[in-house]
Amino acid sequence: MEQEYIAQTALDQMVGTDQGQLLKALIPYFPPRQQQFLSVFAKAKELSNTLALFSNPPAAMRIQAASAPAQPMELLSDLRRYCFGNTRKTLDQINNMMAMVEMIKVMSMSSPEDVGEDNCEEERQ
Repeated sequence: MEQEYIAQTALDQMVGTDQGQLLKALIPYFPPRQQQFLSVFAKAKELSNTLALFSNPPAAMRIQAASAPAQPMELLSDLRRYCFGNTRKTLDQINNMMAMVEMIKVMSMSSPEDVGEDNCEEERQ
């Protein structure tokens, strides 16, 4: 089964390093005891980088550089890039349901029957 690409969040890009990613990729090749140590070490390093990032407020503001999507469907689409499996399927279902609701709204607003009734009513008066 081919694994889908999962994008890194802006925070992950700022606190992660190439060496940290490489270390995490190597973890499965070590014995269980070393896996535990290396996993904790990698996450501790990310935590340290996160604390350093937010101790300098102007640098932390870079997270807000990407403007937030104005529409809920755009937000769901953006979030989808960062997840996989059941979470991604759930977001897709919500997105599809919202699209269907929007389509129903558009159809009910421009229904030909409603337009015809309005015209008939105006002609009677």
